[in-house]
Amino acid sequence: MLTKTLVVPARPTLQVAQALIRASLNDRRGLLTTLFTPLFMLVLFWVVGGRAEPGEPDLVTFIFPAIVGLTVMLGGQTAATRIVNWREQGVFQRLAVTPTPLGQVVLGLGLAQAAVSVAQALIVLLFGVGVLGLAVDGRGALLGAGVLALGVFAFIAFGCLVASLARKADLANAAFTFTLLPMFFLGGGFPAEILPPALRAISPWLPTTMLNSLLSPLLSPLLAGGALPAAPWWPVLGLLAYTLAFAGLAAWRFRWE
Repeated sequence: MLTKTLVVPARPTLQVAQALIRASLNDRRGLLTTLFTPLFMLVLFWVVGGRAEPGEPDLVTFIFPAIVGLTVMLGGQTAATRIVNWREQGVFQRLAVTPTPLGQVVLGLGLAQAAVSVAQALIVLLFGVGVLGLAVDGRGALLGAGVLALGVFAFIAFGCLVASLARKADLANAAFTFTLLPMFFLGGGFPAEILPPALRAISPWLPTTMLNSLLSPLLSPLLAGGALPAAPWWPVLGLLAYTLAFAGLAAWRFRWE
């Protein structure tokens, strides 16, 4: 009885997510552009960087975890822009007369975007395995997928918060980028040693730092051996807390029209 009670409320969310994913599949050109843009960025670094000489740093090896992390983070930007577009176009007003609660519509939208973002990251990982020779085992693949999903939901929740505050789609897009880029560079985009002491003290508390700390060993211990970094519970719990906080604030501030 309890299982049936839990499944029925979740069904509209899953139906919305399935409908959005089917719509994306019908727009093949847009879907291919969305899925393969991060891979294009990685291939560009691979071609420009060339093959590293023995003893020299490998540009692709260095940038690979950052590309995967940025792919996960930018899913929130797409979600924020779509939500504000729907508000501007009156989609939420039309959906309000249907039996599906609007909150579950937003959850379905977030779930569909999460699926796309995880697919983007997995495409980049497949390139790493097939072309860069990234070692991977079954347990490591499952842990890697879990880390990606955790990061995706955290930044989609952040995108929903941005959408709850922005009135225009272009403003939501700019606000997300304006807030994400500093967090990205302070959270692993720059080496911590070159940051001023004040910024170095802030860096460990950022969600970007938490995600990057889980993705930074992506090239060997995580995927190849299924080993998370030392003290993994701090970033995991931190990302979960950020997800709940962003989602709660977004629900509190959200406007349907």
